[in-house]
Amino acid sequence: MNYKDSRAERKFVEDHELHMVKPLDAVPTARDSSWTKGTLAWKRGATSTDMEVVGWWVAPRKRQKKTRSYKVKNTISPFEMAKLRTERPKRDRTAMLEERAKKNVRILRSSGYSMIEARLISQGLMGLDRQPILQEIPEFPASDVIGDDEE
Repeated sequence: MNYKDSRAERKFVEDHELHMVKPLDAVPTARDSSWTKGTLAWKRGATSTDMEVVGWWVAPRKRQKKTRSYKVKNTISPFEMAKLRTERPKRDRTAMLEERAKKNVRILRSSGYSMIEARLISQGLMGLDRQPILQEIPEFPASDVIGDDEE
């Protein structure tokens, strides 16, 4: 006996006389695909170990299958596809960069940075450790001599 069989107690005809018992022939013995288990109706014999299956209280039934929904592909000719591409206006680069900056500021604000810190970080003037980034330009000594070798 497995776990599922041991959970359900046997229902006897003598205990539940009001219910209607369905015959055993109501369900095929060889069942394909997926069926429910059903509940057997038992009849007590002379001894406690003497029991007999009489029929079904709840007959097994086929499980309902999910209906599959298929996506219908809209076929578009190459000419119509090219027409759609030309009609769609291209987005301005500055507008795209502004949207990206707004998104970055939103992310930084949700991480706990202030508005000023978020803007400075997105501009590259401040690091994530809240320390300013110094943009020093290295100075070279002013001389007319490029190297030791002159032409």
